[in-house]
Amino acid sequence: MQSVDLISKIKETGFNKNKILILVIFLVILLFANHPVSASSSPGDDNPISIVIISPAKGSKFHSDVVPHHVRVLAYISSTYNITGVTLDSGWETVEADEPFNEIDEEIRIDSSGERSIVVTARDENGNSASGTTAFTIIIGPPVSPRYAMQFTVCGQITDSNGKPVKDCRVRINSSFYKYIDEFMGSTNVTDINGSYLIENVYGPDLMITAEKEGYLKYESVESFESANVEFDIVMVPEKKESPLPGFIIILSTGLAVFLRKRNGMKRN
Repeated sequence: MQSVDLISKIKETGFNKNKILILVIFLVILLFANHPVSASSSPGDDNPISIVIISPAKGSKFHSDVVPHHVRVLAYISSTYNITGVTLDSGWETVEADEPFNEIDEEIRIDSSGERSIVVTARDENGNSASGTTAFTIIIGPPVSPRYAMQFTVCGQITDSNGKPVKDCRVRINSSFYKYIDEFMGSTNVTDINGSYLIENVYGPDLMITAEKEGYLKYESVESFESANVEFDIVMVPEKKESPLPGFIIILSTGLAVFLRKRNGMKRN
């Protein structure tokens, strides 16, 4: 009604029909400019649907040793109008989410590892729709401990059971995982006059430690360390050497008995 009154006033001022028509067209353009038609294909400033994917986070990496891989999707959806449906698409499987649609917690399967993506699409009662995508990487196998990438530096002192330093003791430390051909990778050093040793740049995750010197029992152990710099002391146990004396006594006594028997036999003759 206001536009009709406006046109009547314009006529009273003496505007002709052509000018009035141009003015009406201009008013219609202004009306649609202030009230645009909402987009329904993709999210934007004018789209009433907003999708935020929490997990899997974009750019994240995770391990999976089950094929097909099961991925949990967490997302928050807000809309000006009521949401009527939410679809998850992994490229291999499509899942229709259950209500409530504002908080999505669904599991979807993916057939292969590597760089993958999941698309979450929401639809409202007015026919609007919006999609959100998250890209991530699936690595086959169990999670790898950070210790697999650690390089350890181990130092310490080798002593005997009396606490005296053991010089020239051969100490070797190997990785419990990494191999070169058929042997575990590691490094070797020999103790100095104070029984001290230093071995650097040995990969974990666990360390196989051995110490050897003639006259002592071989020391062997597998150790786990949280720190990359480790102080590890070793006590060497002397070998127990059997005395040759008991055997010598038996041989001596046997020989003496034979000699005495022969001597007694000579006297009888």
